[in-house]
Parts: sequence; C-alpha cells; structure tokens
Amino acid sequence: MTKLTKTKIEVRYAETDQMGVVHHGIYPQYLELGRLDWLNQFGLHYQKMEEQGVMLPVYNLQISYLASAKFGDTLKVETLLKEKPNVRIIFTYKIYNLETKQLLVEATTTLVFVDSKTRKPMRCPSFLLSKFGY
Repeated sequence: MTKLTKTKIEVRYAETDQMGVVHHGIYPQYLELGRLDWLNQFGLHYQKMEEQGVMLPVYNLQISYLASAKFGDTLKVETLLKEKPNVRIIFTYKIYNLETKQLLVEATTTLVFVDSKTRKPMRCPSFLLSKFGY
C-alpha cells in the first residue's frame, strides 16, 4: 500500500467567503477528507476504529496558505504519512488547484492515539501498524 493518497475536491459555493475565495476555516475540513481517504485505502474507518477502542483526535495543526481557491475550482489534496506511527501519527498535506497545478496550501497534522475507554494516550495498535505496512 502507498503512504500517499490523492483526493479530488470540488469547491462548493457555501465554502467561500465575501471575497469570493475559500474561507480559511474550510481547509482543515479538506485535510480531514484527505486523511479519511488515506485510512480508507487500508480498509479503515474512524467509526470502526472507535468501536475497536481507538480514537484519533487532532493534537496539532500547522497550515500555510499560499494561494486561494474559489468556487468552481477542483482541488487535489495529497496526503502523506510522514513516519511510522507511535503514540502520534503525523500527516503532511499539499493542496493543489487541479487545473492550474498551483500549490495552494501546505499543512501538517499530528493526531494522537487515544484509548476510547480510558481517554488516555496509547501506542498505535499493532493491527494498525501491520495494515500500514510496519
């Protein structure tokens, strides 16, 4: 399995602000869509992981806005696993305008594996590591 996924997103009118560009608060949602696609390639879904006692809250989000997207644009979100997960799992992202190939956003998210019963941090479960190829 690849550690990189590419997610296509169509910008909706409701995601834009008065200036006609995608509101800055929407981009983290695009990152989440990329992350969900990344997990889906391994047959994983948040709900099933939570049923197995694993939660993945976002601990840190770093984002650089390089250029704006607007209504009607088609975007490509590239999601990459940065390193082997331990207690944390780190993803890097690049969001491009699919038509112009312009890089719009660079971002990193750090999520923490949390035991759903104790609500305490835990190591990445072995069943996930093996699905990820480690």
